[in-house]
Amino acid sequence: MAKVIFKQYLWLIDKLSQRPMKFEEICSSYERSTLFEPRHPLRVRTLYNWREKINDLFGIDIVCDNHNFYRIEHRERLNDNSPARWIIQTMAVNEMVADKAELRPRILLEKIPSGKTFLMPILEAMKQGRTINFVYRKFGHTTDEEPIEMQPFCVKVSQRRWYVLGNVLSEHARKNVKVHPLNARYGVLKIYALDRIQSLDITENSWVYPEDFSADDFFNRLYGVYIAPDCPIEQVKLRISAAQRDYVRSLPMHITQAELETTDEYSVFGFYLPPSIDFIGALLAMGSNCEVLEPQSLRDYMAKEAAAMKALYGDH
Repeated sequence: MAKVIFKQYLWLIDKLSQRPMKFEEICSSYERSTLFEPRHPLRVRTLYNWREKINDLFGIDIVCDNHNFYRIEHRERLNDNSPARWIIQTMAVNEMVADKAELRPRILLEKIPSGKTFLMPILEAMKQGRTINFVYRKFGHTTDEEPIEMQPFCVKVSQRRWYVLGNVLSEHARKNVKVHPLNARYGVLKIYALDRIQSLDITENSWVYPEDFSADDFFNRLYGVYIAPDCPIEQVKLRISAAQRDYVRSLPMHITQAELETTDEYSVFGFYLPPSIDFIGALLAMGSNCEVLEPQSLRDYMAKEAAAMKALYGDH
């Protein structure tokens, strides 16, 4: 029964994410769905209970306006990059696979192993307003760093890895860290990959999440997760071949992406971002389909990388 009820929540979110609906429309649509049971028609009280539970589970507020239309308030919480959208889509796929066992071998999802062990306690610490204390070992190192205490601000997935961003409180972790002026009021913000954490505990130390901090705004200034105060935001222009540009159009590389010029052979895309190592990796992945036009420093760097690769492969 609980499984059926959960499907009803997903069904209602899906319907109202398309457009606002009056109660009669919702009932009519529900009666045509595979979830409907004649013995349990949809009533106003039932719909109210669904709305309350959806708000508890997903943080999605369904309201009834002055014209008796039910609608999702703050629809931006369901945009493509929102945690709520990701959770709902993941759960919807899980429900579909559970119902249709024959589809399981045909639905392939990317594994994110770093989220298995430490993601849940970090989320619990965020919810409780507690700090975390963890032991970290960088790739290529054979020993662990000293334990690090952190106020966890947010978590993020990038390149199939989970990361936690927060204000580090341990003095040894704060040493020699250049703090970006825009983030100075939040302390010393650093990011750590969960797959390099060796152990983690939630402490009894409480803290208050700053209301004016926006995780979206923080990462919108970056590409990926690389935080480098010495890598300033610059205007970047790329010439992308006609063979590659539709991929860039359909899955934008950054929130600032704009198509500045279009020809039969190529398009020029502009960005405002710090050209960090994460961004350079994405450019290298496009090979000869991508040419850096600006800034000159990035163009020079790419030329050096191309020369190094040519030397590596020679004439082969």
